[in-house]
Amino acid sequence: MAIRRLDKINRFNKSARSLASVSTLPTVKAMWDCFEKYLNLTIANGHASNDTVKTYRNRVQQFLSWCRERELYPALITQKNIKEYRKYMVDGGKTSPTIRLSLLAIKHFYTACLAEKLVKENPVVGVKAPREKREVSSTINYLSLEELQQVFDSVALTLKIRGDKTKQVQVLRDRTLLGCMALQGCRSIEMYRANIGDISESYGQYYLKLDGKNSIRTVVLRPDLREEIARYRQARVKSGEKVNPASPLFISLSNRRYGQRLSRRGIGYIVDSYLSECGLKHSDLDRSLSPHSLRHTAGTLSLQNGSSLREVQDFLGHADPKTTAIYTHILKDRENNPASKIEIDFSQ
Repeated sequence: MAIRRLDKINRFNKSARSLASVSTLPTVKAMWDCFEKYLNLTIANGHASNDTVKTYRNRVQQFLSWCRERELYPALITQKNIKEYRKYMVDGGKTSPTIRLSLLAIKHFYTACLAEKLVKENPVVGVKAPREKREVSSTINYLSLEELQQVFDSVALTLKIRGDKTKQVQVLRDRTLLGCMALQGCRSIEMYRANIGDISESYGQYYLKLDGKNSIRTVVLRPDLREEIARYRQARVKSGEKVNPASPLFISLSNRRYGQRLSRRGIGYIVDSYLSECGLKHSDLDRSLSPHSLRHTAGTLSLQNGSSLREVQDFLGHADPKTTAIYTHILKDRENNPASKIEIDFSQ
């Protein structure tokens, strides 16, 4: 009897100590406020893009929701818990890049809290995303010259429609967008951020400044693309829009958001629509094209037509030449397949 009473007292004391320790922990709100300050002052040296900040917030919120569902205190999370969350993402079908980004965001969250002494350690340190099992070159899908011409032609057909100013703006916008991505190698994020004032002229040459994820670069515009941009801008003016240097280069034409900056989702929708219309979005050879495939198209076709590796590296804004070399590797594999040099009659 005395032993049972003693065990009961010990359990009570242990529970009391646990509750006392929990009550002294920083609240989730305190940790979140600390993270918000960190996002504004530290990420990208205080100059993080809105997209980056939004992404980090979303990934950390997903993690905190996972903790709440399992009644885990964020301030007491261990490396084992982080590994459990990683397993949760893997089981949920998340890809390696997605998991890597989530772990990075959570790591920043705890780095911020550690700096303010809200936690004793960063539990994400040492936890890595699973390695991808696919070949890097398999992610490079692009359009052939004939397929790209087919896409441009599909847009040009609707340009003959007269009388509808909005339709004229739409067609010219779409042609300009596709041209920038497939001929100049621009990224979707760069198209999303581009403004009218980012186009400049010097000694008869026109340039487009691009604000990417981690850097700002400038590309020389093709003369025909520059003319198309001029026509697109003029069509917007004729439609009644007040265009100025701060105006977005690509605008939404929906009734609800007319004239506002075209969203990244909107850019993807436009590209996918034309690819699907031409029957190129998916193929019988398991090729699936995306808006980013237009950038791959620009790099691949440039190499095919005689540009050097260094020229294409600068053209696409690759920091590492190894990234550009992937395009060369693909072309060599497809044009000089060693298997085709084995002289044997394999036909039936």
